[in-house]
Amino acid sequence: MPRTFRVFRGYIHAVGLKPDGDTLAFKPHNSAAIAALPGPDGAPGAVSFDANTNGAVDVRLQGIDALETHFQPAVGDPKPPGATAPVGVNKPSAGNHQQRLDLSRGAANTLLGMLGIDVTNADWHAWGYLNRVTVGGVVVAAKFQENVEIVVVANAVEREGRVLGWIFPGSVALADGQTLTEAALAALVKQSCNARMLAAGLAYPYYFMTLATALRAKLNTAVGAAQKAQRGVWAVDTSAVGVAIPTLTALHGSVALLPYLFRKLLRSWRLAALKAYWSGGDVSDAALEVLDVGRLFDSGNPYVYTVSDRQFLRLDELISVSGGVLKLSRKPQDIVFLE
Repeated sequence: MPRTFRVFRGYIHAVGLKPDGDTLAFKPHNSAAIAALPGPDGAPGAVSFDANTNGAVDVRLQGIDALETHFQPAVGDPKPPGATAPVGVNKPSAGNHQQRLDLSRGAANTLLGMLGIDVTNADWHAWGYLNRVTVGGVVVAAKFQENVEIVVVANAVEREGRVLGWIFPGSVALADGQTLTEAALAALVKQSCNARMLAAGLAYPYYFMTLATALRAKLNTAVGAAQKAQRGVWAVDTSAVGVAIPTLTALHGSVALLPYLFRKLLRSWRLAALKAYWSGGDVSDAALEVLDVGRLFDSGNPYVYTVSDRQFLRLDELISVSGGVLKLSRKPQDIVFLE
């Protein structure tokens, strides 16, 4: 059965929230229609509406992954059965982690700017909240008052309840409720914020098996152009030749890295910190500053598909970690995650 996509028009919310370079809060004009989108199991009802965002949903831009402006690694607590908390020792905090702010916050600023919302670095709170924006020359500092219409094209919801979508400015001539074939959407992809963020080098490609080959190919055109021109992240990413990341400070400030790997490193770091805590190990600030990239796969080793040679591989077959140096053997656009 041919894939179809539905057009949703509605308002973007940003002030008082945590927008970033690949996820935005969106309040559709037709909430019932967006609620009917199928989740991972094919059934409707998977969309997560958040009262804190005035009934909006989070839209995750399909096919892209921007550097993190805020991230708290969540892992299962490895507390041994019957263990008691060490006396006088605080349990390590998950913290609030960002990648290079010039690129991560820059990506968020650019994405919002594409949609008619002006933001500067001074408009952000340190924990990732946006304090104010400017719309049409007017400063907006109250929640839910931006009144900026955008267009979302979508046909699915991911497992965290976010809509997987293609985002366009409100000026795009698509009607609310309109349906698009895959071919019709492919013809529009170049105009999407998804493709424009990749073309600017402000996001990495991030593909799953559910993304149609024709749509992925359109995004790859944007990725290839950014790589050739060494725009944005491609001017500083050294994963292909090897990157040393000895500390959290280095991870936060001096390297550009696939956000997926950034998140994975932090989950493994968090897991190691909790294990040390429950075993009576060193959880001092100095000890927690050390980042052991050799533990990257402690938080899992998923299967991926490589497009160039049509193979299903474990992720550790594409990433080498030796002597504290991480090296990626494939271009990000060659890797497709299974889930």
